Amino acid sequence: MSEVMASDVRKPIGGLFTALGLILVAYGAIRNGDAPHWERSLGMNIDLWWGLVMVAFGLLFLWLARRGVHRAISLAEEEARDRELAKPPRPAP
Repeated sequence: MSEVMASDVRKPIGGLFTALGLILVAYGAIRNGDAPHWERSLGMNIDLWWGLVMVAFGLLFLWLARRGVHRAISLAEEEARDRELAKPPRPAP
């Protein structure tokens, strides 16, 4: 694997958004029946909804990071195969 793919920033960002989103989802689920708490947000459970959005965004980033690693591996294998095919044939002894 190349050094470029080793420093892929999508993995920690995806993990961070997923973890924080799960915390918000848990908080929103625990406080779901607390009507006075949601009066300022027009009765919507903002923590629950934005937590779900953050989890989806984090999982998207994690999927993109995983897809990028697989793509880099397949490109490296293809380049190795092309180099092998491009070698001139060895002369017979």
